[in-house]
Amino acid sequence: MSQERETDTLMAAPENSFSIEDDSRSTTTTKPPCNPLCVPVFLVVVLYGQLLHGLCALLLLLGIRVSPSVTGDHTLRMMATTFATTAGSHPVIDDTKGPAVFLCNHRSWGDFVLDSALLGAPSFVSRWLVALGIPMTSAWGYLHGWVWFFQRGTKHAEGTVAWTASFWDNKYHAYPEKGVVLYPEGTRNLEPQGMPLKPGGLVSIFRLGWPVQIVITTNKEWLVSEKFCYVGCGTCCVTSVSAPLYPSQTETAEAFIERVKSVWSATWKDAYGSEGLPRVSPRLPGAQTAPISFSCRGSPQLLIARSMLALLLVYFAFLR
Repeated sequence: MSQERETDTLMAAPENSFSIEDDSRSTTTTKPPCNPLCVPVFLVVVLYGQLLHGLCALLLLLGIRVSPSVTGDHTLRMMATTFATTAGSHPVIDDTKGPAVFLCNHRSWGDFVLDSALLGAPSFVSRWLVALGIPMTSAWGYLHGWVWFFQRGTKHAEGTVAWTASFWDNKYHAYPEKGVVLYPEGTRNLEPQGMPLKPGGLVSIFRLGWPVQIVITTNKEWLVSEKFCYVGCGTCCVTSVSAPLYPSQTETAEAFIERVKSVWSATWKDAYGSEGLPRVSPRLPGAQTAPISFSCRGSPQLLIARSMLALLLVYFAFLR
């Protein structure tokens, strides 16, 4: 508990920090246009991203670990994206020293690129169905360990909440280098305000006792929108980060959920109601990332893939 108090002091809100009760700011209401002429550009950008991530997956098999934040930074620079942080935003907690959950707004496929760059390449929880749309990204993330795939709708004898908590805990300890991004609305939301949060995942977080930060970023759908086949350049993304929320500071899961909902709403209003203070780097203040490195270690699925690649090379070199 003393560690949490110390962290609270370090993350104390600045004088102009936003208030949960503040609802005076307006939000963006427009959506990307659906123009058939944009479809070829959209397909080229998606294909380029998949080729880039496929190369990273190949390098991973050879022991060269490229952080997803590196490819994210490259993609965002290529799209001339600019960044800003609200005056009331807090530093990102250090998720390299222990588990942390970042609750982010989900607008499009571009979220995975943008949120990875903003937060220094955390893990992501995703449905297996996503792999059909972005197969190389999914393969890279699955082998590396930073994509936690699950099958929606599966029944679990111990209950969904208990299974989810155990699943996240196991996945984190298999890849403990960074925290994890969750999209608590449960689906893409292009409305100008947040949707109701799914309570099941929040209960699982409460049981795990992991600290939570809410990270809301504007204009994600203006980067890449698979729904409208749209790609934008020169987009300004404004981010607001809440103060850390600790499950241990609330007595019940219900109280924790209500606290998260209140802060989610306040953070959303702060992000969408502010032009923000410009920053040069995509990385949010306080976010940690890993450099490109060489390592023979890896997840069980990565070691299996490397073994299969080695056998394939032996076959073509000596046995064919």
